[in-house]
Amino acid sequence: MRLTWTTLLIVMILVSCGDKPVGPAVKIDFKEIQKKGKLTILTENSSLSFFEYRGKRLGFEYEIMDSFCKSQGIKMEVKVITDTKDFQRLLNNGEGDVIASNLVVSLEDEKRLAYSTPYYYTHQVLVQRSNDTLIKEPAELANQTVCVRKNSPFSRRLTDLQDEIGARINIRYKTDNPITEDLIEMVANNVIPFTIAHENLARISKEMHPNLNIDTRISFQQKIAFGLRLNSPELMKKLDEFLLSYCASPAYTDLKKRYFDYLDTKPVEFYITKKGHLSPFDDVFKSVAKKYAWDWKIIAAVAFKESRFNPNARGFGGAYGMMQFMPNTGPSCGVFPGSTPEVQIAGGMRLLNRTFNMWKAVPDPEQRLKFTLASYNAGPCHIEDAQSLARATGLNPLIWDGNVEEMVRHLDEPKYYRSEHVRCGAYRGHAVSYVKKVFAIYTSWK
Repeated sequence: MRLTWTTLLIVMILVSCGDKPVGPAVKIDFKEIQKKGKLTILTENSSLSFFEYRGKRLGFEYEIMDSFCKSQGIKMEVKVITDTKDFQRLLNNGEGDVIASNLVVSLEDEKRLAYSTPYYYTHQVLVQRSNDTLIKEPAELANQTVCVRKNSPFSRRLTDLQDEIGARINIRYKTDNPITEDLIEMVANNVIPFTIAHENLARISKEMHPNLNIDTRISFQQKIAFGLRLNSPELMKKLDEFLLSYCASPAYTDLKKRYFDYLDTKPVEFYITKKGHLSPFDDVFKSVAKKYAWDWKIIAAVAFKESRFNPNARGFGGAYGMMQFMPNTGPSCGVFPGSTPEVQIAGGMRLLNRTFNMWKAVPDPEQRLKFTLASYNAGPCHIEDAQSLARATGLNPLIWDGNVEEMVRHLDEPKYYRSEHVRCGAYRGHAVSYVKKVFAIYTSWK
């Protein structure tokens, strides 16, 4: 077969390109999805899209799509994608049906991707440390170094911003393809000076990293939507109809509150701590702990750390009450948002004891308690992941101090949370400091 120079040039370009080609989309629409009884979402492991926390699957977008699937009587499968370049390829070859990853509606991509009705509006912000000299206007980014994801809306925005301010911005990319939340962690930990993020994700991250400032706007308001194949009009119609109704419902208002506008835990004034007591509920703690042969000051220390003994506290992802139960965990312990303090404490004791029994393989009682506290805060799965990483890296998987706790610290790094030893993905919480603080409170009360 004779190759023309044009054909040869095309072949050379294709071979030299590292990206996998995006072929024509398979024909899978709502009828086919209904037939197999399952819709697959393509998402990423972030606090906004999808994550696991205290044994519950969470994520603003995950919960919207879960509600959609339930409304249609179909199951939902979740595929976590580590490289955003794979989203469209996997969508078009039928390995996924909907992209759910805080997707900005872009005219540039409309020839390749169909967008649902927007379900949220946000803008881009500069993420910086509040104790540094703050950049308050986009023009002040001239000659500054900003790290963002390659081929992202943030990269495109910074490129456009250079023209707008008439100055160069040093746009940098990390080689291990970190997601935006990883870059926010790097800013918080003083690894990089700045990154760009959508305000909704930045707000969640700021709750975990109070040293961050996210006040400087970088863009106008942008539409956030789900991505679908161009040849799935029936799925698009069903999803759009659902979103128009759902986004006007109390359920959606509640969802936004749980992720973006939840109330911080604060002491409740009408529960008075008597002189010589640790809390307004010392007698309840003592009575409940006695049934399980626990030191009552341990559960009291947990309640203090979780809510400052506030039975009406509300937290991230819908956590509620003095012991900060997740919505899927509370009922299994007999605790609901309106339960009395006595019921909340009893449920918290049951959960702590149940979790303690999960760690029977840990021989040292103090270390076992620390595994229990870490699991109560992060959920057992993330701690088991850290244990597996400790074993794989030559650390002692049965010792928390200096061993498993070290691996928990690394679970927010792509190198670790994408490891074959990890089942539950990234963990960006504060289990390590949580254990230290609860244990310090308990020790001070002994």
